[in-house]
Amino acid sequence: MKPRAVTLHIGELEIAGLDPAGRFDVARGIEGELARLLASEGVPEGLLEGRAVLPQLALDHGAAAVPLELGRAVARALYEGWR
Repeated sequence: MKPRAVTLHIGELEIAGLDPAGRFDVARGIEGELARLLASEGVPEGLLEGRAVLPQLALDHGAAAVPLELGRAVARALYEGWR
């Protein structure tokens, strides 16, 4: 059976060097990209089975400079870690 809804709660996410004013854009980027990935690629086995490898993420300065893009990159890293 495929899940109809996925609820993910991130209690705290620490991003060194991020201007606090960009935190909502980062959150929007994570939420939007995860929704897109889950809808297009499905729920990864690792997430369904409760196992996940959450990588340490290193980004180039270009992506990190735009909070929305940073959020999207975080979401892609999370998704890949769940595969």
